[in-house]
Amino acid sequence: MSVPLLPESAPFSAVQRAWLNGFFAGMMGVAGSGSAVLAAPTASEIAAPAAVEEDFPWHDGSIPLDERMTMAEGRSHDRKLMAAMAQLDCGSCGYLCQSYAEAIAKGEDKDLTKCSPGGKETSKKLKELVSLNLKAPAKIPAPSANGHAANGHAVAAMPGYDRRHPVEASLLEVASLTATGSEKDVRFISIDLKDTGIRYEVGDSLGVYPENDPELVHAILAAIAVAPETPVTLHDGRTMTAHAALEREYTIAKATDAIAGLLAGKATIEEEAGVLNTLATDDAENWLDAHDLFDMLNTFPSAKPTLPELLDVLTPLQPRLYSIASSLRAHPEQVHLTVGVVRWNHEGRSRRGVASTFMGERSAKGKRMRVFLQHSHGFRLPENPQVPVIMVGPGTGIAPFRAFLQERDATTSKGPNWLFFGDQKMSTDFLYREELEGLKAKGVLNRLDTAFSRDQEKKVYVQHRMLESASELWKWLQQGAHFYVCGDARRMAKDVDAALHTIVAEQGQMSADQAKDFIKGLAKAGRYQRDVY
Repeated sequence: MSVPLLPESAPFSAVQRAWLNGFFAGMMGVAGSGSAVLAAPTASEIAAPAAVEEDFPWHDGSIPLDERMTMAEGRSHDRKLMAAMAQLDCGSCGYLCQSYAEAIAKGEDKDLTKCSPGGKETSKKLKELVSLNLKAPAKIPAPSANGHAANGHAVAAMPGYDRRHPVEASLLEVASLTATGSEKDVRFISIDLKDTGIRYEVGDSLGVYPENDPELVHAILAAIAVAPETPVTLHDGRTMTAHAALEREYTIAKATDAIAGLLAGKATIEEEAGVLNTLATDDAENWLDAHDLFDMLNTFPSAKPTLPELLDVLTPLQPRLYSIASSLRAHPEQVHLTVGVVRWNHEGRSRRGVASTFMGERSAKGKRMRVFLQHSHGFRLPENPQVPVIMVGPGTGIAPFRAFLQERDATTSKGPNWLFFGDQKMSTDFLYREELEGLKAKGVLNRLDTAFSRDQEKKVYVQHRMLESASELWKWLQQGAHFYVCGDARRMAKDVDAALHTIVAEQGQMSADQAKDFIKGLAKAGRYQRDVY
């Protein structure tokens, strides 16, 4: 590749020169053996005022909770709540960190335990903040004239474009992506968007409202001696059967302190009441985290709440967000997901992930499900189609990068594409293998580096493949490449980030602090983007 480089004599430090080289390369759209100069901005682009972005200095998952809270001092209640989140924007709660905080602040969501990555630390801090601000009015950013909040998030809701206004869509196909013998079960899910009005961009996520396992619903109703067809009236005035309410409307796959408090008051055995009171006030051993509603009813059988009492303490069933694994240009009227079906055994019971088994096991073709679009919070392809792209997506983290590659293929983008993919075994866990190899043969995917951890004695992961190709990866960054990561936040994303810092420091001949500043510069310029959960 031909790359414009600043001369060594230029009055910049090594880190400044390295960053500027990559910046200019990205601006010039360097790709292949030539370069293309970006078109001059139009008059409307020059005249358009720049959107004012609110600063969230705490929005970094690597910063400890106490430091994040210090950064949020003096901010509004909702921003302090946001600072208490895990800062991953992973969607496991059905929101992003900011929107979950705003929903709590406005009283729209009273469940303070949804941030699973933040765990007990986050839920405890949220409870503390809410108790300190019960009388304080929520201060949500005011909408601007263009219908967006001050931080750029849309506030107007169209059907299918907001979690409060889902639309129904039909399931088209469910297929296994893992082969027989795999320790995992990953499914390809295709959903028909015809007549939904939903139009997405690659990088977006799809929200899916699941339904609870009907077997678990039956077990819970039997435990409280309620017939499945018993009519109940919900808080919003709707009437349905007890079975339908527990299947479609409420969270039953988790235990909470609110349920413990209710059962404590209903228990007729003093010992059971005492244990339940302890769980409701100070679950020091995290018993609630490892159990669900049926466990509680089964463990404390003397506590028999009425169905209305139980529904009053249950939280609404929340949607799950999934990275979209397709491009509309490649698959009009469809959206594809890559879903790992979750199953495990605990205390002699078989447990199942609510959403993953709903879509992957319990739904047949034609099943209607409630969905909505969650626009990306910054996980996008470069605007310039000639800019190189490096993608790291092991396991189900491949999802958005399948979409990226489909988009670049459909738009005949000339920018080089490099994918790092990994999993356990090549023979059983190489997701979308034929499609990826076809894109490589076609020249859309320029490099495909794989890491199958269990195919050799010493485990190899994607970060090891990055380090093996450190020199070439650094060249791509110097040529303006955007670097993307999708997948597990707790280990993989941290390991990939550490490898990236090592590569930048060694290949760019920088100190650790200089490499850190360089990578911060990449992130600020939108060239280092993560979709982690």
